[in-house]
Amino acid sequence: MSRRRRTRYRRANVEVTQFMSPLDLIDRFMPLASKEVHIGMQGDEELALIAGVHEYGSVKMNIPARSFVGTGKKKGQVPIGKLVRKSLTDIAIGKMRAETLLQEIGELGLDRMQKNFDRIKQPGLSPIYARRKSGKKLLIEDQDLRNALTFEVTRKRR
Repeated sequence: MSRRRRTRYRRANVEVTQFMSPLDLIDRFMPLASKEVHIGMQGDEELALIAGVHEYGSVKMNIPARSFVGTGKKKGQVPIGKLVRKSLTDIAIGKMRAETLLQEIGELGLDRMQKNFDRIKQPGLSPIYARRKSGKKLLIEDQDLRNALTFEVTRKRR
């Protein structure tokens, strides 16, 4: 028996006046219903392997997990939620386009993920790697991985 997944919704207060046409509101909000923002990384197979090892760790190679995507996602949820709630009224009255909001969500989420990537300190380095590398930050040699972090606005799959 599968469990129902609990979802939580926050409401954004948008005041609709008699001067707003329902058809205009539908046209303004439709891109939010038909598109989504994907924040993650793009790259070749080797880069994907490195990202997977950093994200989940490797028992075989004795490498602990240093999640930067999952924790970056968690750290970006609150500011993205605030941005969406603040921007919905602007979209309703026509001051802002939905596509602009989607771009801002992607930029904000990417910024949070990159900042999270730069702050990774735990778990500590293995003694072998610590002797070989310079500096105190983790993942310094993986600058390509940080540069591969990106976002895109795509159509929702039905």
